[in-house]
Amino acid sequence: CTAANLSRVGGRPQGCDSAFRSAVMAGSAMSVGLRGFIDELPEACRRELAQLHDRFKYTEDQLEAFMCNHGNKFTQELLPAFEKHLDEEQKKLMASAATPMNSGSGASKAAKAAKRKSLAMPSALGAALGLSVAPAAASVAAAAEEPAAKRPREEDDGGAAAVSAATSGETAVEEASAQGATPLAVEVLGDPKLWMGGPSGTYLWMDEALEDRAAERNARLLRWQRGLAEAMRARHPDLEDVVIGAVRAATQAEVVLCGRIVCESLEGKLNERSLLLEAPRADGDGLPPARIRLNTAGCKSIVAFPGQLVCVLGRAGTAGSVFHARDLVSGLPTASPSPVPPSAPTGDDSDLHMFVMAGPFCLRDGLDYSPLERAFELAAAARPQVIVLLGPLLDASNQRVASGEPGPTGDEAEGIETLEDIYTEVIIPLLQRSVASLRRRSARTQVFVVPSLEDVLCFHPLPQPPLDAMLRPTLGDQAVEQLRGVRFLPNPAHLRLGGVTVSLTSADALSPLLRSGLVLRPEERRLEAGLRALLQQRCLFPAAPRDPPQVAERRAAALDFPDGQVPELCIFPSQVGSPCATHIDGSAFVNPGSVCRPAALGSFAEIRVASSQRAGAEGTAKLLQDVLRVDIHKLS
Repeated sequence: CTAANLSRVGGRPQGCDSAFRSAVMAGSAMSVGLRGFIDELPEACRRELAQLHDRFKYTEDQLEAFMCNHGNKFTQELLPAFEKHLDEEQKKLMASAATPMNSGSGASKAAKAAKRKSLAMPSALGAALGLSVAPAAASVAAAAEEPAAKRPREEDDGGAAAVSAATSGETAVEEASAQGATPLAVEVLGDPKLWMGGPSGTYLWMDEALEDRAAERNARLLRWQRGLAEAMRARHPDLEDVVIGAVRAATQAEVVLCGRIVCESLEGKLNERSLLLEAPRADGDGLPPARIRLNTAGCKSIVAFPGQLVCVLGRAGTAGSVFHARDLVSGLPTASPSPVPPSAPTGDDSDLHMFVMAGPFCLRDGLDYSPLERAFELAAAARPQVIVLLGPLLDASNQRVASGEPGPTGDEAEGIETLEDIYTEVIIPLLQRSVASLRRRSARTQVFVVPSLEDVLCFHPLPQPPLDAMLRPTLGDQAVEQLRGVRFLPNPAHLRLGGVTVSLTSADALSPLLRSGLVLRPEERRLEAGLRALLQQRCLFPAAPRDPPQVAERRAAALDFPDGQVPELCIFPSQVGSPCATHIDGSAFVNPGSVCRPAALGSFAEIRVASSQRAGAEGTAKLLQDVLRVDIHKLS
């Protein structure tokens, strides 16, 4: 551009703009965002950047990242440095592309690095943090220009979720049947739509408003109101005419109130003097729930915690601000064991033999998974029907993980640079080897994996989809398909193993009740009272506010026991007490401990249920504690 042919249009030299556009058209077209970005730069920079774009095909994100690392302002003096940066990035990409593919994972490190960068964070956020991004391939740039297809609604994806739930882990069953072994009949209870959805098998969860969460809890209370009132009437047969009253309505007659226990203070612990009863709201009234203070001095016994659904019998004061209760029902009563049906199998094949191993599976200061290998060796020698792994497989609280530097140390395998590499290079091959060795000894053994809220790269709240569905977008189909002999379950999972109903979760279901301030009168063992409360509430996590807080309230029905039936076995690791089995009202709670404690090896559980011996005389059923054996094995 010379001074003779410069004619200004809107304050810009038209000749230079024409030269810039010609340079752009000579190579591949710039994106609209990059073109607008360069238009704001000085004239000389625009020409040079257009030429660099012809050579390197850089993106807007690369230019922004370079500017963040060099003072957030692009000047002509930075052009040599930018050219050098692009040249180095191109050489690295070409060198990575020439590297032979890894035979173990089936993908080159360059491909994994490009995938990690695309999944780590949005490009604009990466640029704001000063993170440079490798040049994108032409196909990726073209895909970025093309608008994404409209996402189908989750309600329309139930078919995909059902198919994924039905096919997960079927390979192991088919292999066992082909070898003549009869695997244990396993049925996943509950509605798969509660923990799955969408083509990938995972649901969307970051769209719950506070009003929606409150409405879901209120709907559960409304469903429970009739059952709680019937439980109170069953306890007092002489009060058939007692009606369900209204909160804050003064009355001299005895009434029944159903509601949720809440604490008077938002931050304090619950005690007998801070009990409030929150009544359900009428559908669609939009009003906040009414609350009334509970005076429980007239009750012979109390078991209460925040979020508990209860029924109280008594009278309201003259002002209607205090309800004087003379009895409190802490939930639905637990039923006694029912007789074994005549069609139930009676041979030895109906007996249940399972191992339960809970994570973490390596010590807190390292990533050595030899304790898990040792536990698998012991399980393979025993040849159980079922092995259950409760996450986390890769613990987020591990010091190496939390530091952001999971690279190898000492004798550990090389090639581990990221969290994804730990899955693809360590965890998945270890499970693959262990399951293959297990199959050679016992073809009928089935391996189940339940995810955890502490699993790295798993971001869903409770209920969590199966682990393979959560890891597939990050690790890819090829890595996940290597574990076709493993059946992935949601968290929590409700199963029928043979003739035994089992509820499993990797989260501690007991500690939240004790932390919230469990009110007991008369005093009894808090551990047993807390476990009984889980059965009476028909839920693994009934406390409110939610603990753990990561709960998708719209799908919280997956935390309840299916069909309101109390399971015979309830298994979860807990920090309360030592690993053991506790019998409560016909059900058994098993705390297997964790395979690895922070600084020492831990334990796992071996469970046997002699179902063939449950049928007693005259069609009666033996109690579970008479046919159940739980052994806690400590690793050394």
